[in-house]
Amino acid sequence: MLDVRARTLLKVLVERYIVEGQPVGSRSLSKWSELELSPATIRNVMSDLEELGFVSSPHTSAGRIPTPKAYRLFVDTMLTVRPMSELSEEALHGQLHGQIQSVDKPRLINSAVSLLSDLSQFAGVITTPRRSAVFRHVEFLALSDKRILLIVVTPEGDVQNRILASDRVFTSSELTLACSTN
Repeated sequence: MLDVRARTLLKVLVERYIVEGQPVGSRSLSKWSELELSPATIRNVMSDLEELGFVSSPHTSAGRIPTPKAYRLFVDTMLTVRPMSELSEEALHGQLHGQIQSVDKPRLINSAVSLLSDLSQFAGVITTPRRSAVFRHVEFLALSDKRILLIVVTPEGDVQNRILASDRVFTSSELTLACSTN
């Protein structure tokens, strides 16, 4: 459906948007795509991608942002995952192995979620099988510039609070949006 140039630009756009969280302009796409295209050519390709429903523009002078359709295409066909090194795999196994033998399951679960969070650089949440996988309420509150309080309420009424460290500052509206369910 998309030619190589459009696929390359869309892949770069999604990757840059994930990293920066801001609309991506034609100049950035020109720089990061390593394609020898003028910004005008890139704008034309972005216009075509917008007509196909892969990107949108928050306002006239902004760059473009990926749509859910773009994320789906990215995950299904463009995402490249590098395998974990053997040394990292052994280190992870070693960290969890000693706890697997113990009867302290909450500690094992906490270690597993911490490892997943460290690997992915995202907040990690694990629910045990006896509980519903649906949360009654999730809320993020800014404590300081780079610290966020995560509040989770399960359907059973259990409340869990976690303090998350962030590499960037989130606005109140971004935190509210992260909590909203669609």
